[in-house]
Amino acid sequence: MSGMPTSPYREDLIKAEILAMTGSRPLNRSEIAARLGLGAATVSDHTRRLIELGFLRELPPQIAGRGRPKVPLEVVPDAAYTLGLRVHPDHLIGVLMRLDGSEVRRFTRPFRPGEDPVGQLAAACEEVLADPAVGARVLGIGLAVPGVIDPATGTVRLSPRLGWTDLPLRPPLAERLPVPVLIDNDTRASTAGELLFGTGRDHDDFLVLAIGDGVGMGIVLERRVHRGPAGVAGEFGHVPTSPDGPRCVCGRRGCVDAYVADYALAAQAVARGLCEEPPSPDRLRRMAEDDAPGVRALLADAGEILGRAAAGVVNVLAVPALTVIGESHVLWPYLTPGFQRAVDAGVIGVLPDLEITVRAWDDSGHARGAASLVLAASLAA
Repeated sequence: MSGMPTSPYREDLIKAEILAMTGSRPLNRSEIAARLGLGAATVSDHTRRLIELGFLRELPPQIAGRGRPKVPLEVVPDAAYTLGLRVHPDHLIGVLMRLDGSEVRRFTRPFRPGEDPVGQLAAACEEVLADPAVGARVLGIGLAVPGVIDPATGTVRLSPRLGWTDLPLRPPLAERLPVPVLIDNDTRASTAGELLFGTGRDHDDFLVLAIGDGVGMGIVLERRVHRGPAGVAGEFGHVPTSPDGPRCVCGRRGCVDAYVADYALAAQAVARGLCEEPPSPDRLRRMAEDDAPGVRALLADAGEILGRAAAGVVNVLAVPALTVIGESHVLWPYLTPGFQRAVDAGVIGVLPDLEITVRAWDDSGHARGAASLVLAASLAA
C-alpha cells in the first residue's frame, strides 16, 4: 500500500462498512446488499477483494429450503489494525483497533503542542509500529485534532486549544512514518466511528453533537461524512447566537461554543456566583445532582441555546437522529430540559421526532474515531 489518498480526500466506506457489519455477526452477501442498498454484483466485488486481503472469510454454507445455500461471511479481526491518536493540549491518547472495532490496546503519553509536535507524534506512533507482535499489521495512522483541519492536505488550519495556525502536520509525519497517515477534526473522526460502529447501523442520515472543551457537529448524509470545502464543515460551535454574548475562543462573541463548551459553563458558574473557582464538568454534574442553587438553571439555559442552534441544522438537513458524545456528556441530563424545549419548539412539524442517543464516553473516544476513519481511507488507497 503506497499511501493515503491526498486530494480529493477519498474513502472506501463500502468495504469498511462490510467489515464493521460482519464484525458484529456473520452475514451473507444478500443480507449485506439489503442493508447497504447495493446490488449483488457490487457486494460480490467488494467481498471478494476483502477475502483476497485476508480481512474477511467465508463460513460453511447454510442450507435453508430451496435455492442455493447462503454463505455467511465474518471479519477476521486480527488480520490488520488501525492506530488512532487523539491530540489534547497536554497529552495524547492512542488506540490500536481491530477490523471489527474492538481495541487491541490503548495508551497515554504527555504532549506539549509548542515543542516539536511532529517529533512527539512520530515517536508515539513509532513505539507501536516497532512492536513485532502488532506493527506489521498496522494499515495506517489517524490523528484526531481539535480545530479546523483540511484532511486533503493534512494541514491544521486553526486550533486555538493547541495554539496551531496553518500547521502542515501530515507531510512531515508521512515522510517519517512507514505507513499512511491521515489527519482530521476530532468530531469528524468520531462521526466516522459512529457511521461504522454506532448510529450508522440504524440510520443513513444523522448528526453527532460533541460537547466538551469545545462544541462540534459531525454530519452524515446518505452514509457519507460531510466535510465541505477544505474540510471546514461542522464548525457548529461557532454558529452565532448573540452579537453581545460572551467572547468565544475564536475571537468572536456569542458563538454556541461560548455558552456550552466546558470553559464557558465554568466561567458562567463563577460569573453567576455559583462557585468561587471554575468547576470541571464532573463537579458541575455533582452540583446539579445535589441541586445546588442556580446550577440546574445555568445548564438548562445552555441547553436551550444548544437546542435552538441544533434545531436549525435539523430543519435544513431533515435528519432523524442525533448522537451526543464528548467529555461533557455527563451534563446531558441537565442540559436536556432546555435542549428538548428548544428542539420541540424549533423543529418544523413535518419532520419526525428527533431520536437522541447519548453515547457513553471516555478520554479515548476520539482516538477510536481516528482509528475508524483511517480504516476507510486505507481501503481506498
